[in-house]
Amino acid sequence: AYGAAADPFPKELLIPRSEWQARIQEMEQRKSRLSDLIRTFKLPMKNQRSLNYCWVFAPTHCLEIVRLQQNQPMVSLSPASAGAQIKGFKNVGGWGKEALEWIATRGVCPSAMWPDTSLDRKYLTDEMKAVALDYAVDEWTELVPRNLDQLVSMLLRRIPVAIGQNHWSHEVVCCDAVWLDGAIATRIRNQWEGWGDDGFGIQQGSKMLADDAVAPRSAIAI
Repeated sequence: AYGAAADPFPKELLIPRSEWQARIQEMEQRKSRLSDLIRTFKLPMKNQRSLNYCWVFAPTHCLEIVRLQQNQPMVSLSPASAGAQIKGFKNVGGWGKEALEWIATRGVCPSAMWPDTSLDRKYLTDEMKAVALDYAVDEWTELVPRNLDQLVSMLLRRIPVAIGQNHWSHEVVCCDAVWLDGAIATRIRNQWEGWGDDGFGIQQGSKMLADDAVAPRSAIAI
């Protein structure tokens, strides 16, 4: 089993570049991409507002997507319920890896219990901690920074990746591999209200490379 940050990226998950275009076209025809799943179930985009928690919003949204894939009930999950505890209730930045490590061991709670952007300590209760364990990541993989082959391979396997990118000091969900203008590109989903088409946008060239990339591969089943 993989999932710990110390594990090397499993070679059996890699997909040769020679297969990328055909796989992408097949997924488009069958409407089996993660973006298709999101649109079919109308999974709402997250909105971090003025909170500097993109680094936990992206992994949390990845978990919401993975839960949909596993046919679990669609539940909005609170990024702040993890991020506030990690950062001592301070509105500061971080990394997707530290967020996913927390979510893998302690989980996140539903937004109904802890609003997505609240840093109010009143929400930190024993009940919340217990419930959060039901919304944890079971297996996850850390990707090598700026490794396009690993990133695209995960997307072609329908595994969402939380990617932190230094070029805009931001972290988003990378959900699809795209073949555009004769080359590979990626589709992301951001967590800024009013951005893109329901949060979706395309990245190309060096802009799509990830400086921090973690992928939740399965969620705790409840």
